[in-house]
Amino acid sequence: MMERPDQTDTHYSPATREAILDRLLNALRSDKRLVGLLVVGSGAEGFEDDHSDIDLCAVTTSADDVRPAFQEWGEKIRQMLPTFHSLESPRAPNIYLWVFFLENFLEIDLCFLCLNDLRATRNRWNTILDRSGRIESIMQSSWENRPKPDLEEAYRFRLSSIWHCIKHAAIAVQRQQPWRAIYELEQIRDRVIELRGLREELETKRFRHVDQMPEDFLTDLEQTLVLSLKGVDIMNALRAATTCFFNEARQYDKILNLDLAWRFETKMKAYLALFEG
Repeated sequence: MMERPDQTDTHYSPATREAILDRLLNALRSDKRLVGLLVVGSGAEGFEDDHSDIDLCAVTTSADDVRPAFQEWGEKIRQMLPTFHSLESPRAPNIYLWVFFLENFLEIDLCFLCLNDLRATRNRWNTILDRSGRIESIMQSSWENRPKPDLEEAYRFRLSSIWHCIKHAAIAVQRQQPWRAIYELEQIRDRVIELRGLREELETKRFRHVDQMPEDFLTDLEQTLVLSLKGVDIMNALRAATTCFFNEARQYDKILNLDLAWRFETKMKAYLALFEG
């Protein structure tokens, strides 16, 4: 068992992270219920930087082994490593995730699932153990054949209700409810980012790839940030967010050969004009 040090505020080093990863993989290899082990995320290709976490996937042959293995390894890892906190995060039937937060601030995400549920969700993995001889082909084929997002459905869904966010943001300003207005404004900004991410095949969950978006887009998006809780500043940000949304909507119209954006844009800009001056 690893000796538990006193609680420390020292951040883990890359060498410490590598040592912990090696220790975890060696321990998991001993479990005969596991037919596969994968390092996923940035660690699969060499960690992105000194702040990257450890992401692992443990694969069983039988679905019946997933939950017991998940529970047993949660306890084992808490004994092996200086764990500050851990939490269970069920993802789907027979897919379970442990999230461990160590005393040295390292996060370890360890997913358990069976071979039949194995799929590549990102194009970064490194197969460490494969007793089945099938894991690499499953990962490759599932990535190559992953379902593509329906751009038109995504666009229509976000466009059809954008008026609600714009209207209620403006109303909240008039009612002197700045925090409500900011919430609605953030909904608009999030939809802009989601649409841009879908169009450029960038991941926007937790804004993972937003910083990689084009500089001119991010410059425009910066104008949607609220400078203060004053009504004039919120309204300026709301107008900027509305413009950003419809700039993106017009791009979708071009791609999908539609003619939808102008109708909503004209109406919403007329509505916001009621609050000028």
